[in-house]
Amino acid sequence: MRLHLIFTNDIHGSIHQYPARFMNPEYGPMLSGGAGAYRYVNELRAEATQKGEHLLLLDGGNIFQGTPLGTVDGGEKIIRWMNLMEYDALTPGLRDFDQGVNNLEHLSEVAEFPMLSGNILDKTTGEIPDWLSSTIFKRVGDTDIAIIGITADDLSRKTFSYNTAGLEFLPTISTAQTLVDQAKEQGADIVILLAHAGLPYNREKVFEILHEMVIAPGSNETKSIPTLTALTLAHFLEGVDVIVTGGVAKGYDYPWEDPKTHTLVVQNYGNLSGIGHLELLIDEEAKILVGHEYPTDRGMLITLLEDDILADLSVVETIKNWVIEAKKIYYEGRESEPSLMTPTGSCDTPLTRLSTSDKFPIPNLGKPERLEIVTWNLEWFPTAGDSTLEAVAEVIEEWGVDIVALQEIKNIHEFGRLMEFLPDHGFVLSEQSSFMDQAIIYRKDVITFLGQYEPFSFDDYYFAGRPPLMADFVWSCGDVFSAFSVINMHLKCCDDGLFRRQKSMVQLHDLVRQYIASGDENIVVVGDWNDQLTDTGMRQSFTAFLDDPEYFQFATMEIAQDTSQASYPKWTVPSMLDHILYSKGFFDEHESGGITQTLDMEQIIGDWDTYENILSDHLPVMWSIEITNDQMP
Repeated sequence: MRLHLIFTNDIHGSIHQYPARFMNPEYGPMLSGGAGAYRYVNELRAEATQKGEHLLLLDGGNIFQGTPLGTVDGGEKIIRWMNLMEYDALTPGLRDFDQGVNNLEHLSEVAEFPMLSGNILDKTTGEIPDWLSSTIFKRVGDTDIAIIGITADDLSRKTFSYNTAGLEFLPTISTAQTLVDQAKEQGADIVILLAHAGLPYNREKVFEILHEMVIAPGSNETKSIPTLTALTLAHFLEGVDVIVTGGVAKGYDYPWEDPKTHTLVVQNYGNLSGIGHLELLIDEEAKILVGHEYPTDRGMLITLLEDDILADLSVVETIKNWVIEAKKIYYEGRESEPSLMTPTGSCDTPLTRLSTSDKFPIPNLGKPERLEIVTWNLEWFPTAGDSTLEAVAEVIEEWGVDIVALQEIKNIHEFGRLMEFLPDHGFVLSEQSSFMDQAIIYRKDVITFLGQYEPFSFDDYYFAGRPPLMADFVWSCGDVFSAFSVINMHLKCCDDGLFRRQKSMVQLHDLVRQYIASGDENIVVVGDWNDQLTDTGMRQSFTAFLDDPEYFQFATMEIAQDTSQASYPKWTVPSMLDHILYSKGFFDEHESGGITQTLDMEQIIGDWDTYENILSDHLPVMWSIEITNDQMP
C-alpha cells in the first residue's frame, strides 16, 4: 500500500506568491505559494484515490508568525487556508504561541482538523487542554496509523512567560514514549510523530556529537541526553516509524534514518517555498513500513515554482484579497497622523536603581534636553545567561539614554526577563523576523510609543529574513516635542552579503524617501549594517544613501576612519560596522551640536575578553542631539 505523506513546517505566514530569490537573488522565478500547494495536493489526492492509494497532510508548527498576513489576525487566515487544503493535523510550534494561549485556542476552533501535543497540560486541571489532543488514529486501508503530537519541553523558556500562562510542559522524550506505547496498545500499526523539535543544520555532524555524548565506548550505556532535536527523538524513542518535524527552516531532500531505530525524520524548507512529499510503502498483511520512495529524482521536496506547479486561480484570488486586507490593517496606523499624547513623567525623572548598580563604572549619558539613541548588537543574546541579563540591565539603566536599539535577540523569554529589570522602560520587539529579533528599548518618562511596522516582511530575502523594525515615537521634555521614527535593522553578513546589503539598501532608501515625501522627515536608521562607510566602488553597500546627501547623512561618518572608535574591533583592522543614519528633519539639530561616539565598554567592564564573554563582540554606538523646537508635524 502506498501512503503519500505530505508535510509542511515553518510556513511563517507565507502562503502568498513571492519571488524565489534563493534561486536567483535578482531575478527570482515566482513561487506559486499556497495556491500552488493547494493545486498540487488536490491533484495528488484525486490521483491517489483513483489508484487506491492514500494521502496524509501534516504540519510541524510555526504557521503564522513572519508576515502581516499571519500576524494581524493571529493566524486565522492561515488556518482557513489549511482548511481549504484539508490538513489532517498540526502540532503548534514555538512562534505559534506569540499571541498567547487564548489565541491558539481560538485557532483550534477555526481549524477543521486537530492540533496535537501530548505533553502540554492545563495547570489547573492537570489534563491536556480542550483545544489540544495527544493522538489521533487514521484508518488507511486495513492499517491503523497513529499520529501523535509532541512539543519541546523547553518551549516556555523561549517565549514571553505570559504567552504560555497556565500551561505545563511535560518532559518530551518520556511523554512521547508513553504515548507511543499507548497507541500500540490501542492497535496502532504505524506511528507517525508530529514533533516541533527541529532537524538541525549539518545533521550528520550533529548526530556524530549526539552519538559520542550518549554512548560510552564499547557499550550501550547511556551517558547523558543532549539538547532536544528531532535527531534525539529518533534515537531514543522506540516504535516510531516517521517523525515530521519543524522549528528549523532547513529542508532536506532525503529523510534522516536513525541507524539504531530506523525511524525516518523529514523536514521541509520554511516559508512554503515548497512542500514535502514522501511515499511510504506499507505491507498490508504484515502492517509494517517496508520502504519509501520519492516523487522526483531529486528526492521528497517539491519547490513550488509557478512554472512547474500552476497556482489554483480561485485560491490565488482568495489569498490576494487576504494580503490586501492584512496590509490595510497593518499599515493603516503608519499612514495616520501621529498621536499628540505625551508622556506623563518629566524628562529628568530619576530612574530606578538596580541592586547591581555600581558593579561597573557606567557613565550617565542621558541629558534632559537631548535625544540620545544607542545601537548595540548583543551577540546571541543572552550569551552568558543571567550574567548577561544583569550586565545589560545595569548598563541601560545607568546610561539613562532615551532609546537603545538592540540586535541579535536569540531568546525572547530571556529578553522578557531583561525587561523585568527595567521597570522604567518600555520596548518594541520584532514580530516578523525569522532568524533572531531586533528590539527597541525606550524610557517611558521621555518617549511615547505610537506604533510599530516591519517593512518588506512579505519579501525579506535581501534583509536575511530579518525585516527592519520600524517604530514611531514622540519625544518630549517640558513644552518641547519631537515626533520621529527609528528603523532598527541587522543586515546580511558574509558570503552573498554584499549583494544583499546593496539590494536591501536600495529598497530601504526608496521607502524612506516615500515617508519623507509624505511629511515624515524625522527618521533615524540604526543597527548592525555589517559593512563600512569607507569602502569604495563596487564594495560599497550603502551607495543609495551616500548618493543622496540632500536627504540623508550618516552620523557615524565622522568616526568611520577612527580605529579607536571601531564598533567591531576584533578584525585585523578594527572596523566600523554599526551605524546611525538620520534624515533631513534632523540636519539642523546635528549641525548645531550632534555628538556621535562608540562607547568604550572594555574600559567599563574591565577588559575585552570579559566584555565579549558576557555581552558581545560589537561595541555600542551613540548619537545625541539637542531638541529645542517643536518637531511635531
